[in-house]
Amino acid sequence: MNSILFIQLIGYSYEMTSNTLSLSGLSLRDLEYALSVAELGHFGRAAAACGVSQPGLSEQIRKLEAVLGCSLFERGRHGARLTTRGAALMPAIERVVVESRTLIESARADRGGLDGEVRLGIIPTLGPYYVPSLLRRMRETHPATTLRLSEERTAELAELVLNYTLDAMVVALPVDDARLTSYPLFFEPFRVLVPATHPLATRAAASAADLDKGEILLLDSGHCLRDQTISMCRVPGNTPGEGHPRVAASLEMLRHMVAAGEGIAVMPALAVDQAEGYGLTRTLTLTDLSAGRMLGLVWRAADPRAPYFTALAQGLATHAPGRF
Repeated sequence: MNSILFIQLIGYSYEMTSNTLSLSGLSLRDLEYALSVAELGHFGRAAAACGVSQPGLSEQIRKLEAVLGCSLFERGRHGARLTTRGAALMPAIERVVVESRTLIESARADRGGLDGEVRLGIIPTLGPYYVPSLLRRMRETHPATTLRLSEERTAELAELVLNYTLDAMVVALPVDDARLTSYPLFFEPFRVLVPATHPLATRAAASAADLDKGEILLLDSGHCLRDQTISMCRVPGNTPGEGHPRVAASLEMLRHMVAAGEGIAVMPALAVDQAEGYGLTRTLTLTDLSAGRMLGLVWRAADPRAPYFTALAQGLATHAPGRF
């Protein structure tokens, strides 16, 4: 007679024998798919976020539901919502995924820390201008490491690091969260970008007081550069998070708006020092040498690979891009 094992899960007892239930059909990836659908409420968006096809993700979710013996999601034309049973099981699924990732991190720390894949997030106002030098440096110093890069705003990146979707992130410091630790990489000064026909275009430098507050263009809410610009320039009627009549979704759009004569903008040095303005814009330094941002590498404080992230950050800081 087969031995019987009883598993208590969320208040329900499951009887498992060698003939009735096996965990061999359950994969960590399937659980991650389920968490993504639960978070996004849509199979298509979840599939895109996980980098798989929607039919493939849907099939794996169906297999997971078959293993668990219940439906996790109620499917509809406008998306997917958790069933009552799915909502009860989702915290346990999240715990399994988090503990599994912790196990993997601990194992990697024991065998060499950052060998293999490292999932790194980076803010969009830095990524396109810093990633090339970052990749070159990583190939030279960590050839066994493969970077998987993501680009989001700071708040979204912090959430992804804390829920173990990302290993670390490069953002503007400080990051005020006791669950995260950081190491400064380099200071990036701000520049002022003006149209080539602007009265300030003949000058090499300007102060924040020289800037016409009504001309200043901003990024969308959520970008730390937006809040830094508002604070530095004291844009009237626009505290961080409030609306602004002329905004851009990206630095490149901001650059094009300046080139079109829509206004002026505060830009990170890497974004303008490495870009060609086609004669339509002029770049001015700021006389206040403290006007800028400190970029840093940030990771979970409890990550067992912390010594390796510290060593990585020290190496990156030693080879900071540019000489501003």
